[in-house]
Amino acid sequence: MRHVADEAIGGRPAVIGLSVRRLYCENPACAKRTFAEQVEGLTVRYQWRTPALQAVVEAVAHALAGKAEARLLLHLHQVLSWATMLACLMRIPLPERPCPGC
Repeated sequence: MRHVADEAIGGRPAVIGLSVRRLYCENPACAKRTFAEQVEGLTVRYQWRTPALQAVVEAVAHALAGKAEARLLLHLHQVLSWATMLACLMRIPLPERPCPGC
């Protein structure tokens, strides 16, 4: 059983419960012993949020960051701490910029 948070529905937070298969690798040389099945468009490996909710969190993190972001997400019916918001902001890749001297 796997649970992932999704965007609020009707002003209430949503959690999706999924039954996914746990797959085992039979190769003894493989570093990974088990694999969890992923549902396309709904789950991402090692994430507790759907891609849609993750996009909302990243957009708010990019705009506000920190405590202000955590307060705004409360109005969107998502409870995340300011530390989680800053960690999310730090994971967003920086855009590539051309070299000014090149």
